[in-house]
This record gives sequence, C-alpha cells and structure tokens, in this order.
Amino acid sequence: MSASISGMNIEVVAIQHNLGTNETSSSVSDTHTRTDQPVLQDSLERNSMATGNTNEEVTGSDSESERSSNEEEEEEGEGQQGGRTTDQPSSQRNVIVSVSEPEFQTPRLPNLAQQALQRLANAQRTVEESPDDFQPLKKRRRQEVSQEEEEDEDEGQTCSICFEPWSNSGGHRIASLKCGHLFGHNCIEKWLKGQGAGKCPQCNAKAKRGDIRMIYSKTVSVVDTTDRDRALKELEAEKALRIGAQKAEAQAILQHQLARAECDRLREEIRQLRGQLEFYSKTPSGLSTGEQSDAPPLVDQPNQRYVLQREFTVSQIGGARVLAFDPMQGMLVASKPSNNQIMPGYGLMKLSTLELRYSEFVRVHSGVLRDVVFSPQGDGMVLTAAMDKTVKLTSMHSNTVVQTYQTPLPAWACAWNQDDYNYLYCGLQNGTVYVYDVRNTSGHVTELQRPGGGACPITSLAYVPLCRASTLNCSGILMGTLGSSTFWEKASFSESFTPHPLHTLPEGACTCLSFDQATRHCLASFRPSKRSPHSRHILCQLHNTPVDQPFSCQLVHQFTGGGTHKLLSRSKLFQRPGNDDRLLAAFGDEGTSSVQVWDVSTTSKLQQLSLGDGAALDMVPFASNDRDYLAVLTAAKLRVYHWQ
Repeated sequence: MSASISGMNIEVVAIQHNLGTNETSSSVSDTHTRTDQPVLQDSLERNSMATGNTNEEVTGSDSESERSSNEEEEEEGEGQQGGRTTDQPSSQRNVIVSVSEPEFQTPRLPNLAQQALQRLANAQRTVEESPDDFQPLKKRRRQEVSQEEEEDEDEGQTCSICFEPWSNSGGHRIASLKCGHLFGHNCIEKWLKGQGAGKCPQCNAKAKRGDIRMIYSKTVSVVDTTDRDRALKELEAEKALRIGAQKAEAQAILQHQLARAECDRLREEIRQLRGQLEFYSKTPSGLSTGEQSDAPPLVDQPNQRYVLQREFTVSQIGGARVLAFDPMQGMLVASKPSNNQIMPGYGLMKLSTLELRYSEFVRVHSGVLRDVVFSPQGDGMVLTAAMDKTVKLTSMHSNTVVQTYQTPLPAWACAWNQDDYNYLYCGLQNGTVYVYDVRNTSGHVTELQRPGGGACPITSLAYVPLCRASTLNCSGILMGTLGSSTFWEKASFSESFTPHPLHTLPEGACTCLSFDQATRHCLASFRPSKRSPHSRHILCQLHNTPVDQPFSCQLVHQFTGGGTHKLLSRSKLFQRPGNDDRLLAAFGDEGTSSVQVWDVSTTSKLQQLSLGDGAALDMVPFASNDRDYLAVLTAAKLRVYHWQ
C-alpha cells in the first residue's frame, strides 16, 4: 500500500512469512538502521500535526487495513527495540519501512479519495439513466404504447383467476364457459365450487360445472378485427347506397322510356295529321261533292333501305344462337358460350341500344340456350330455355338467376303470357308444352300434349294476346314443331287450352313461327322437302268464324328461299319503319349467307343483306333514339343495320 503524507513518500512493503515454517526472514534497508525508528516516529508526528486539517474519507475496508498495518508497525518496533530478532507466529508479518525526504513540499494536496468517490457516484447516475430518456417524445410514447400492447397480449394468454399461462394439456388446459370467457380448467372448477357461487369471474353470468367446455387448440390468440368490422359496415352501407342508386337509375330509365314512347306517339300523330292536311289540300273537289273517303295513306319513301351501322364480335369460337330485345330498358341480349375456362357454360351478352356498345356477360345455363324472351312488364326479367333441362328466370338488373324450373327433357322454346304475366310456357323435346306459374316454384301447373301423339321437338312458341276488335278475338299459343303446326286456343279466365291443327300450312319441319299482334298475321318458315326443293316462308292470317268453324288459317302469300336450310334459323314478321300499315318479312338464306327483306304489301324483295361469315340464325327489329334498326345474329358476330 502506498500513501502520500505531506510531502513525504512512505513505502510499506509487506512480506508474508511462509506458513509451513517457524523462521521469519526479514531484510532491512542498508540506508536505515534500527536506531532510526525514533526519528521516523517523530517525523510522522510532525507531519500529522502539519496536516491536521486534512479530511480523508476512508471506507470500512481502508480503516481495517490501517489498523492492521499499525499493529504490525508496533510489533516490529518492539522487536527492534529489543535489539534482537524474535520468532513471530506464522500469521504475523514483518514490515520494512523506508522513508525518503521529498524533493519539494507543497502546502496542501487535494482530497483525492473524495474526488474519486464523487466521480464514481456520477458514473453510477449516468449508468442508471436509460438511453431512451434522450429519445424524442413521440418515439418514447410509441414505445410505451407497444409495451402496453405486449402486456395486453400477455394478459390475453393467461388465466384471469390465477394469472398463469394456459396450457394445451394437463389440469390447467384452456377451457371456456357458456358466456365465452376463457380460464384454466382447474381454476374455473375451483371457482365454481367455492367463492364463485355459480357465476363467471369476468361477467358475473350464471355458470355451472356443466357449462365448462374444453378448447382443443395448441395456441389461442385474439386478433383485433375492429378495423375490419368497421370496413365491413362501411362496405354494407356503400352497397345499400349503390342499390339505391341503381333503383333510382332504373326508375329514371323507365320514365325516360315512357316519355320517349309518348313523344313517339305524338310525333306519329302529328305526321299523320300533316299527311291528311296535305291530302285534303290537293283534292278539294272530293270534299265539295260530299264523297266519303278513308284516311289517306301515310307518306312512304320507296328508297329507304337498311344500312350497316355497327358490327360486333359476339364469340371468337362461335356458338351464338338467339336474340331478344326489351323496349322498356333499351337492352338487346344475345346468347353465347362463356369465355371463362374456370366457369364454362352459356349465358347472355348485354348490349345497350342507346349507345350501341357491349355492357357485360351474364352466365345463366350450363347447356346451349335455345330460346330467350323478355318479360312484357319491362322489369328486366328474362325467360330462357336451354338444353341442360332447365327453364330459368334471370334479372338483367342484378345479373342473378331468380327462379329455376327443372324439366324432364331438354327445353327447346319458351314464351311469356302477355295477358297474365304470372304464366310461362316451355316447349320440350318430345312435343309437350309445360305451363308454369311464377307463384308456384315447385314445378309446372299443367302440360299440353301434342295432338296425334308422337315425339317431335318444339322449335317455336309464340303467344297470341287477346284482342276483341281483331279478326282473331281470342288468345292462345302458336306452336311449331319439326312435324306440324298447332294453335292452342286459351279459354277465358282459365288456363285450359283447345288445340287447333293448322292444316292449311304444309306438313314438314317448321323452323320458326313469327306473329304480328297488330294485323294478326303469322309467318311460318319450313325446310325444303321432297315436294318442294326450296325453303318456304308462308304468310297467313288467323280468323275467328261462326260456331261451325271457330278457327281458320287463311294463306296470304308464300316467299321462296334458298335450297339449303339445315340450321334452325328464325324469320321475322314486323311492321315497316315509318308505316304501320305495311309489313316486312325477313328471313335468312344459308346458300348465299345473306338476309332477304321482302315487302309483304307488294310481295317484292326490298333488299338482300350480305353477311359473308355465315348464315343468319336470328334477327330482331327494334327502335332506339327515334331511329329504327334491324339486328342480325350469326354464330360469331352481331350486325346492326339502320333504316334510312
């Protein structure tokens, strides 16, 4: 140990004796003699008196060491005074002290021990201060929040009775009560037996031992779904708003259609009045002589024709079949196969006639569609018949199937009752007609068997609405098959039917029946036969005659088509655009891949529309934006022709 005492350097060297021997070795410096001990003591006393004001802080260990050194010095002094070396015990030590005079003296040294203790205390305070105390406030708050979340997670993994973690086996395995709270199995059993008094520790709900259920799970963690639940609620609210917007849009479209129909009616009335005024202004003599005359014929432009307006590719692989038009919604649909390989099937491609562009595809059936008819109510409901032995009602607003009816055989044709919208008709492959009521979702209400029996597919169904002021003042169903044609007369205020075979029409494969409600005319198309090598399109008029013959079919004209008619293509009979008193007949010609348009009044061909890529399978006339169109469908494309 070394110490500085008021300018004097004192070195104390302790040499420990060997514990196994009784001999003590000591060495004394040559520069000092035994007689110097009194001088050393006097010097130490003078120095201690000179430095009496110096305060030293010594710990317990330092004081003990000083006491031990003092005792050793006294013992050594006694030995030196005796003038001889005495044997000391093994536990004692010999001390050699050498004192040298300092080269210079300083008046007072600083208290080094106190400064060292002060530096040690400062260092301890620095260590106790966490580095997080010097971080920004936001970062410390985030760390505190994360620590709280970790504590919450730890609490969610422990039993709320004993605050010990759950286990997936043993007596403390996780269990739950009927209220849903989780505990350790032994803990909740003891709780219900003792102080719990039959209540849940967390919610105080009534509980008993029979309500304890084991939870078989390796780990249980609670996922915070607050944001997801809030997002789901917002999504539901957004859906409700969207549905409301769609309803408002549908109502606006309906009002637009009604207003447009009223404008068309008024425009037609004005045109007729102008024609009458022009007619009467040119023939004043006829009026002066008192001659009675009917209303003048409407002005017609003989040079008007159909001109190609737009062409759409319906299906790259073909498979398009039928067309339908909804005048209330301004929507044209075409059947086609699905392009999705994951969800194959057949459906309807929607086309907006207001903008003449595609809208979307709606998958409906798994088999080929054979017929499609829109509801006469104008509510966007469409009736479809397909080869997958189903008849379906589909909403074109929501693109969902509303009702499905199963049939024993593939459905080939369908029709909608235009007098009572609750009744539907479906023609099957065996020649039977099923009558459905939309209020009865279990199946058909009645069926109509083909007269004469035999299984022959029904290729066409057309409903004849009731019109008391016409030549045919009854309602019914026109049915065309590959063997014959029949009119089913419907009884008033009931769904009973009476069959009337159309014997006037030739026997053979009838591919289509088209009916015009205003004039009560019908256009029937037949394939070539042995007697007739060309396809025939026969125009006839239906009549009610006296009781002896209540129904008759009068032939009006026969149009001759091409020599090839393999496909079940459809013809159409409709009023001439701009002149309701004249009819046009349109039918396809497979040999020339074209559509022939004939004027029924003059029995002359009006024009021939060349298609080029295939035969016409179906066609639909429609009006949109005060313009008249004719849509023609082939297996791959849809062409829209404008009347001008």
